[in-house]
Amino acid sequence: MAEEKEKKEEMVPVTAEYEVVDQVDDQAIIELMTGQTIQDYVYSFKQGGRTVEGLTLAGINEAANRRGGIQVEEIEYEELENSWIATAKAVDTITGSSRYGAYEQAKMSGGRSDPFAFTKAIHKAQRNAIKQLIPVPVIREVLNFYLHRKAGSGNSAPQQQIPQGGGNIAQAQKATFAIAANLSDPLEKKGITKADLWNYMKRKCGVESRNDINEMQWTQLSAELKAAETTPQLLNDLCERIKQLTTASQESEVPAPEEPADQDTAASNETEGKTAEAQGAPF
Repeated sequence: MAEEKEKKEEMVPVTAEYEVVDQVDDQAIIELMTGQTIQDYVYSFKQGGRTVEGLTLAGINEAANRRGGIQVEEIEYEELENSWIATAKAVDTITGSSRYGAYEQAKMSGGRSDPFAFTKAIHKAQRNAIKQLIPVPVIREVLNFYLHRKAGSGNSAPQQQIPQGGGNIAQAQKATFAIAANLSDPLEKKGITKADLWNYMKRKCGVESRNDINEMQWTQLSAELKAAETTPQLLNDLCERIKQLTTASQESEVPAPEEPADQDTAASNETEGKTAEAQGAPF
């Protein structure tokens, strides 16, 4: 009987660990998207008489940066009725190895719609792929570093609250603009202007003005642009989508009637059009 009891005590339910990791990573993703400073790189808690420790999403990214040579090359996603499913392929450019990661994120959180559900699915799928390529010694190095730093600051408890205040459309919009600004130079080098990017965003969302883009669409756009920052391949893919959508839009436009127009009126209309576009551009 004593031996059986001892074995039971050694068995640690993994559900609690997954819940803690998800809660901390949810917080980190929202901090990332809203321009805040990420707080938690590790998690540590007691469960079943033992200490459970590991790296959060931010910690895994830090470990990947220290290791070097790990890139995310493919991201795919699918929208279901109640969730988003994302898959990502990470490649170790040093060894040639590759791994896939997947994650299904519910659209509801805390009994209401989660505007960051899509972004969470994307980031967690990348996390699950990248983690498989990081050597154990590197994971242990990063884990020990941040555990010691956390203990030294007297803040040993991980942030476990699931954020409930993600309903501010301005935050998702601000995050999109910030990422787009970072991509401005790389896109221009590939022949994509700021106006091209802005028109792509409007056409993709099916709106005439940025004021008509809803919070979910801003979040999806920011995730798409953020992915383009990660690898040259994803940046090329974004450029190709922009060019394809621009071409399709131009081909579908109805030609203006070939009627003689007063030159002053035509010049005035052209000026008004340029002014309106300039006022609508976010960058």
